[in-house]
Amino acid sequence: MAGNGDSKKMMAIIASKGTLDMAYAPLVIGSTAAAMDTEVRIFFAFGGLNILHKEKNKQIPPPSGMEMLPQMAKNINWAGIPEMLQMCRDAGVKFVACSATMQMMGYKKEDLVEDVEVADADRFIEYAQESQSSLFI
Repeated sequence: MAGNGDSKKMMAIIASKGTLDMAYAPLVIGSTAAAMDTEVRIFFAFGGLNILHKEKNKQIPPPSGMEMLPQMAKNINWAGIPEMLQMCRDAGVKFVACSATMQMMGYKKEDLVEDVEVADADRFIEYAQESQSSLFI
């Protein structure tokens, strides 16, 4: 657990969109916060759940109007989404998949990358209420 003195820093992030820019954002912010001694949990719902999908996360589409984003990221040596997930995991970021979204999309836990907790929104909200910062991406 992260912490300084008696208080631990906590950040809750909701990843709700399935385009490449919206996949990089929670992973970059989450891994950066973890490197700054912050306990981080990212809740993946709706299109954001594809970030955790073992196959779909390899080909997340760029947003409309930014079709060059994959090449631009490659040009500056940014890691791909599967590698970014591993960097987050290595930094201690916790991943939470929305159980309702999984049911809606027909995903099983085996479809997702390793070390993913499956939970309802209420469980994540409890964590977010304890956090010093919450981000909706």
